[in-house]
Amino acid sequence: MRNIPFILIAAMLALFLIGEISASGIPGNTESGKAAAFMAEAIKHAEMAKTHKAHAEHIHKHAEASLEYVKKAEAEVIENENGGGREHITESIRHLVQAINHAKVGHADIASEHVTDALEEMRQFTIQ
Repeated sequence: MRNIPFILIAAMLALFLIGEISASGIPGNTESGKAAAFMAEAIKHAEMAKTHKAHAEHIHKHAEASLEYVKKAEAEVIENENGGGREHITESIRHLVQAINHAKVGHADIASEHVTDALEEMRQFTIQ
């Protein structure tokens, strides 16, 4: 009976330490994880742009947000000198710029196609 408080304290300490250890493995806590986290946000905005197939102004808004996050991911990759996946980032930027340009002039269908291509490149980056 005297050991119960000791066991409870040891269990609480163990749970706390396990939580700290597992929290350090969350994507975004490491330098390479930052690029992946930025890319995840870019993908989220690109998917939102894709859902607005017929509305060029919505495609434009979400494609710009996606482009902002892809550029942040690119900066992280360059800063960490991690060349892997750089071509996918470059291609996704190119497609997002094209999507934005077409959305500005009201070509929602063409803009949506470029967003789809950008999404594919972003997903290829996350696979590597």
